[in-house]
Amino acid sequence: MKLNVQEIEDIVGADNVSITDETRALYARDISSLPGLAGQIVKNAFKLVVQPVTMKSLIALIKYTNEKGIPIVPRGSGTSGWGGALPIKESICISMIRMSRIRHVDEYGLHVTVEAGITWRELLMFLEQAGLTLPVYPSSAAAATVGGFVASGGFGIGSAKHGNIKSQVTGIEAILPNGMLVRAGSILCSEIDDLDEDALLGGQWLGRMVQKDTSLEQTDLLELFMETYGTFGLITKVSLRVIPKLMFRAFAGRFDTMESMMNVVSTILEHAEPYHMRFITDSYSSKVFALRSGDNEFGKFILSGALMNTIYELEEEVELITRVVHEHGGVLLSDGRAEYHWSERFYPLRIKNLGPSLVPAEAILPISSVTEMYDDTIKALGRKSVGIEGTIGNNGMTSFLAWILDDERKTISYTLGWHRSFDLARLAKNHGGKPYAVALWNVPYAREFYGDNELDKLAKMKQIVDPKNLMNPMKVFGGRIEAGKESQAFGFLSGYMAALLVQMFGPTLLGWSWLSDILWTSTSSQIILPIIYLISILGGIAGFLFIRFLSLRRALKLGIPLLKIIRKILRLK
Repeated sequence: MKLNVQEIEDIVGADNVSITDETRALYARDISSLPGLAGQIVKNAFKLVVQPVTMKSLIALIKYTNEKGIPIVPRGSGTSGWGGALPIKESICISMIRMSRIRHVDEYGLHVTVEAGITWRELLMFLEQAGLTLPVYPSSAAAATVGGFVASGGFGIGSAKHGNIKSQVTGIEAILPNGMLVRAGSILCSEIDDLDEDALLGGQWLGRMVQKDTSLEQTDLLELFMETYGTFGLITKVSLRVIPKLMFRAFAGRFDTMESMMNVVSTILEHAEPYHMRFITDSYSSKVFALRSGDNEFGKFILSGALMNTIYELEEEVELITRVVHEHGGVLLSDGRAEYHWSERFYPLRIKNLGPSLVPAEAILPISSVTEMYDDTIKALGRKSVGIEGTIGNNGMTSFLAWILDDERKTISYTLGWHRSFDLARLAKNHGGKPYAVALWNVPYAREFYGDNELDKLAKMKQIVDPKNLMNPMKVFGGRIEAGKESQAFGFLSGYMAALLVQMFGPTLLGWSWLSDILWTSTSSQIILPIIYLISILGGIAGFLFIRFLSLRRALKLGIPLLKIIRKILRLK
């Protein structure tokens, strides 16, 4: 794909376009350390990186890429590890970090409207100055953008009381792949908005398109842009619900078993409304050196969290938690240690110090299944190489995050061990759960995540709004991969050897010794050998074409188990 960089610079400004090798490669990564094998699916760099600063230039850019057939990948800060912002096809990256203003605050109606590139920590600090706070925000708030977390969805700090981030979003403004602007829900701006007419036209167009299919009549346009990783449009503004910042109290307790800790979680949720709860297991706490100096916390199961309520209700909840922790054999930690664990909510990657590489694997599952899921995960991944934590939701569900420690400098073992990050989705399914997100790497589990009917509706909507598949291609819905030359060569060689071996040993294995005698006589071999070589070459071509037209879903379903088998054969730990 050839890009006219000058034309793009004319649209968004030369200062907002980068074509340096360092920038293009940097933006093609997220927090996960991928093995070299992933380079057969993921490109190692974007063609260029754009950081727009105005809505008009961004809309013009999307219209230009649609006209030229250029794939685009929206990006926040790349703080997830599911591949949602990685380049699969040759594409350009649109980074939203320069569009980060707070556009409207309604202190009485308790809403805020912000541009998608603002970080959650910046927004949180602003709100707290006004005596407000956020119902839910991610643990990666220091770097994660509002648009990125809304597009990916999930649990965060505050989910024990307020649930998924989706339930806090009241409005989204997004640019569709054709360059049209739409607003779903309520988007308020303090200043005069000169894009109202554009948003009205975009909404009318989308409404007409949806009405053409009766199965899409009940589609919630707000939901369309959440948990779908920017595949339907580039999020530019978000309106969120905010809450008053009430009295606050951190708490923490340590336990000897996973079962006792999760029993406490269930009891607390049954009788109280904690703002936030997070658990870390013994496999995690034994790897965080800072806990060595704690209150006998090293190698223990630790439940920490925060209460936010009126002073009277706060006292009742503290008494409840104290009693429940003791009843289940736990030890309530001091206020100082509780504050320490609360302050650590912004630093989930401290465990990476033991890496040096870190591979995340995360699922959502019922709280009642966590203990069994923990046992199976330790059995499958090993206690030494994994640290497990989770964030509690308010609907009987919890996230279950396994940080897999490895060393990408050990190329062979690291590559063959890549299957471990996919094993968690399989284990979660066995315990009534599903992957935490779909994005890129969990495309084979898209139906489990969304449900059959919902995924079918999303696929129809994708065809309507993005028929050219230019907006974050391959994410959520999959598609044909652009396999690397190494994979294509492997396909040819495998097909060639398979065809050759079948011809050489097939008759003998089938008990047709008479056919072997005929084929390999000195007279007939002069005729047969060229035919054998020709058929082998045809087998190689078939193998090449198989790889050439392989879908992402099939590549992952075939490739990941193959890595696991090879790892077992080589007996690598």
